Amino acid sequence: MFELFKQKAEAINAEVHKFQSKAEALDFIKDFIKQNTSNKISKAVVWCDSEFLEGVDKDAFQEELPQIEFNIDLNSATSAKIGINQVDFGIAETGSLVEISENVSKRLCSTLPEIHIAILPMNKILPDMESVFKQIEIKKFPYMTVISGPSRTADIERVLTIGVHGPERVVILCIENF
Repeated sequence: MFELFKQKAEAINAEVHKFQSKAEALDFIKDFIKQNTSNKISKAVVWCDSEFLEGVDKDAFQEELPQIEFNIDLNSATSAKIGINQVDFGIAETGSLVEISENVSKRLCSTLPEIHIAILPMNKILPDMESVFKQIEIKKFPYMTVISGPSRTADIERVLTIGVHGPERVVILCIENF
């Protein structure tokens, strides 16, 4: 299932990385933040609270990377270069991500920054959208979105532009042993 998901996601310009453990993914995230932001710029990264962050010492993380903000609002998300959140499902058939949330900060992290890092447990990659609907009670959720790669749009002259209505880059971290 992962290989199909990766193939389809990369076909729509998402970047897909696979990790065996949460620790490996955290190391990748730290390096990614260091390479893509300056530690002199405070709050360049917004990170929505999630199951992935359980057991992580957020204070120590912020000590090492002061550009991270865990308390997210419209202003912090708008000014952030990177938004990190945990998504609910991956769809192998299309390489898309499914985000279900009542929490506005989760949505802010995936839509406003230039780069969206999506954390996806491997066991949440499903074959198709029908399989997703079998896993959830859709009427219980006020908000669900399907993310298919970086934001793209084309005007009347069909000029493709990336990142106008959302992130320019989508980086998906698939983690085996969550």
